[in-house]
Amino acid sequence: MAIKQLTLFIQLFQEFADSYPYSSEGLNHRASYEKQRQQGRRNFEEITAAVKVGEDITESVRFKLLPHTNTPRNRQRGAWIHITESNNIDLTEWFQFWTNQGWEKQEYWSVIAREIYNFVNSCITDYHKFLLACKNFSKFPNSGEFQAGKMTPILNALKPDDFILINDRSSKVINYLSNTKYTEKLTEYPYINLTGHNLILELAEEMQKQNIPAMRDDDLFDMFCHWLVAVKKYNFPSENINSTDNIYETNQDEKINSTSSNKHLQKKFSNPDPAIPKSVFLESSNLQPEYTLTQCSQETNFPETKLAQWIRAIDRKKQAIFQGPPGIGKTFLAQKLAQHLIAGGDGFWELIQFHPAYTYEDFIQGIRPQSEDGKLTYPIVPGRFLKFCQKAALCQDTCVLIIDEINRANLSQVFGELMYLLEYRDAKISLAGSEELFSIPENVRIIGTMNTADRSIALVDHALRRRFAFINLSPNYEILRQYHKEIETNFSVEGLIKLLEAVNQEINDPNYQVGVSFFLRENIAFEIQDIWQMEIEPYLEEYFFAKPEKVDEFRWDKIQHRMS
Repeated sequence: MAIKQLTLFIQLFQEFADSYPYSSEGLNHRASYEKQRQQGRRNFEEITAAVKVGEDITESVRFKLLPHTNTPRNRQRGAWIHITESNNIDLTEWFQFWTNQGWEKQEYWSVIAREIYNFVNSCITDYHKFLLACKNFSKFPNSGEFQAGKMTPILNALKPDDFILINDRSSKVINYLSNTKYTEKLTEYPYINLTGHNLILELAEEMQKQNIPAMRDDDLFDMFCHWLVAVKKYNFPSENINSTDNIYETNQDEKINSTSSNKHLQKKFSNPDPAIPKSVFLESSNLQPEYTLTQCSQETNFPETKLAQWIRAIDRKKQAIFQGPPGIGKTFLAQKLAQHLIAGGDGFWELIQFHPAYTYEDFIQGIRPQSEDGKLTYPIVPGRFLKFCQKAALCQDTCVLIIDEINRANLSQVFGELMYLLEYRDAKISLAGSEELFSIPENVRIIGTMNTADRSIALVDHALRRRFAFINLSPNYEILRQYHKEIETNFSVEGLIKLLEAVNQEINDPNYQVGVSFFLRENIAFEIQDIWQMEIEPYLEEYFFAKPEKVDEFRWDKIQHRMS
């Protein structure tokens, strides 16, 4: 988020916190979220039971699956009342309108109701089919009338951790703060849902600073959006919230408007898929910058042929581990290869680091206590890998997860069902906690780094090794030469290289060699003594624990003359 938007948000949220949450309207608003979700879940269970026995669900979908405003008439007929106020028109009137437009049979209403139910069920059953479900539903005749404001309340009620509420208020705020131009069209919901999730994560710390009642971050953000648009009636700069409708036609065969900017976009994105949100094609900034193998070779000092071989291994196995002794640049190399893998596409890369306390709950999913309306709840919350896969499922191109120090965790425990899915990438499996079907998206690649000098390497069993391509790395002295040549340190690097070669020859074990990254320092001439005495000597003392005389051969006072 830009500094300008963040600063404005902090100011507006402070005003909101001081005025709305404890007002009578605010207290009712806050209490409505969980109440509405509970009712929505009961309604969906009731409709699902009716589907299983073959009953007609038209009336149930009209009044209990889709949200309604709080009016005496809606309360009297048992409609699902929701704070979003997104369904002001009675669906009977809406159906009748489309009948007058040419729909021949009133029986078609039951077909619409079943399609709505199938869409909701598809979204909550398999999150990775979320984007596809939105595309498929949008192909249904006149489905464009069912925008995010009508459909997201039930999705949020059933899976609040996956689906946020989107309506005319929250979409304006998300677009302004994120500098995006999403509409409320259902085909764009997967994208604004992801943007909203990321925005809420970014703003959570600021929101929690205020003296407001404990509630879910996404509910608090939605309540803020309601206050900002409906209560304060804030005027957003028009350039931040323009609809994208006037930029792309819905039909692929129709011509794109003939402005110069659109001609540029038409050239760059020929024959765009109409089911993909128009905003994806608006700017090239949505794509990652190009990063060629040649650039990668220049920055890592590995030959292109070797890098190409590693890329083929990653694409073939879908997951690989770079292993080697400390200080050889494993993480740096993994980041550069990830940068190359996502170059020119809409993918992304993320890095996480394993440690001995890392668990299945952190990585896949687990119970996380949360306070809602003064009550402690224990929802199952997705872990880092599930969140990564949810985000990757909305991308068409490669997405890379780097797991640094992968061997420092108990991998069999942390991976759980993932052990099966790593080997059978096209399979699905029920997760232990939520019992949801889960599969790894096809575009996901995993790169791990493993320190072979770490004793926890013994925890990496043969079952896991079979699922990864293992790539061995050793100290690359050319990196040391090129680094000090490029920044002109005037340091006698050849003497240091000869010394490192002698040390590693004495170690005589490729898993414990001393790497070069210790010495990639601009002020190496001034820092070399500290580096050697405080980092290299302690490492040698541990390795040559039973042979202290070996360490004495490489004490600073014995080797400093060899640097010249």
